[in-house]
Amino acid sequence: MIAAARLWFAALTQREQWLVGSAGALTAFVVLVFGIIMPALSAVEQAQLDHDAAVQRRGRIVATVDAALARPSVARATAPANIDVLITQGAGEKGFDIIKSGNGAPGQISFRIEQARAPALLAWLTELEAQNVSVSSLTLRTGTNGSVTVDAQLQQDAP
Repeated sequence: MIAAARLWFAALTQREQWLVGSAGALTAFVVLVFGIIMPALSAVEQAQLDHDAAVQRRGRIVATVDAALARPSVARATAPANIDVLITQGAGEKGFDIIKSGNGAPGQISFRIEQARAPALLAWLTELEAQNVSVSSLTLRTGTNGSVTVDAQLQQDAP
């Protein structure tokens, strides 16, 4: 096969040999650039983007864990009756619309939030834990636009 190609190439005029050689060189260049170099550079760039996203995710996770472990000193509620005010005001500050189901017992509250962003909700619940309010039950259901619907029962622990 190679001998036949050499015989064919030798039969061409010098001008045709230059044209075929130039076409072969251009073809090799195009294959090298678009078939090898650009896909390799694209893979490296995508790997860098994936790595950056993973590092940012890890940083957010570490910051959340550190914040949960740090438990900032917040003024604790003094009486169990304050849980109603504490939850209502805290939810209002965070932008949650609470639908209260009522108090089950002194120092407890049940409520529903129709639309909340999960990270913001969990950060708020972590803040409440620092104020001696613990979660008795929590149900999260996916909602529209990446939000969640929350049914929760909280209770105030003794200081």
